[in-house]
Amino acid sequence: MNHELGMDLTFLLWNSLIAIFFVTLVCYLAKYYQTILFFTITALSLIVAIQYSLQSHKDLIAIMGFSKLILLLPLGLGAVIGFVSLPESKQQKFMPWFTHYINFAVLTNIFVMVFAPDGGTYRGIVSRFACFFLLLWLFQEMAKVRFQTTQINQKIFTFNSSPLSWIYCHAAYRMALLSLPTFDSANYLLLEPLSLIVMVFLYHLNQKRYPLPYYFGLADTIVVTTLTVLIRYPILPPFESKGLYITNLTENQWDMNFLPVQLVVISISLRKIYRNLVFSKNIHS
Repeated sequence: MNHELGMDLTFLLWNSLIAIFFVTLVCYLAKYYQTILFFTITALSLIVAIQYSLQSHKDLIAIMGFSKLILLLPLGLGAVIGFVSLPESKQQKFMPWFTHYINFAVLTNIFVMVFAPDGGTYRGIVSRFACFFLLLWLFQEMAKVRFQTTQINQKIFTFNSSPLSWIYCHAAYRMALLSLPTFDSANYLLLEPLSLIVMVFLYHLNQKRYPLPYYFGLADTIVVTTLTVLIRYPILPPFESKGLYITNLTENQWDMNFLPVQLVVISISLRKIYRNLVFSKNIHS
């Protein structure tokens, strides 16, 4: 999204409808047709790899785009759906290794975002601190369960170490992050609401067998992966834009809107980190 030109509302509405449709479709396949979804992910991954290998000029943007898709498709959603598709005996046998893999992937993904380009903005700089404290908080929550964070129930993957307070803080942090000029934020406009909605959807789909936040991991993986693929392979509208634009805020205005949000996220994170330290100290004393 160009922060100076603003957003084309016609295309924004079209992209939103397309995103909602495909996220719903992927959710349905993830629950009832894991094999079809797994082979679709595999085919898309091969297409991405072939296209990348055929590029004569591979600049930094191309490398980062390819790396992101590979991490999300075969190594992210593909790994989860592939494991869920295994027979139950195989799942039990390899669950410890799968859990280690998920823990490493989750922590690494958040840690990398500490180094996201700040775009020369104050909120970009503060985002790094918010991300770091969210990472520490999540690590503590994982340590509480001795890093036994994953379970498979009724073909649905669950992650038990992200409480609702962490999920909401993470959503607020990521909204500020995606407002940076280095991100194509218009394409990710529905990222946070869709992740939360899909979490609730999976919670009810699995008949509330686990607490609501257990379903955020799968929900966020589905939404982020689907939106990233749609950005890579956009479905263009069958009509021309009417030129309905809404003017964007300046970078200073974005800073003024999001800096208070980020400071709240940091304060909540620090309070949770402190409480966890006190809790851990009381247990071991």
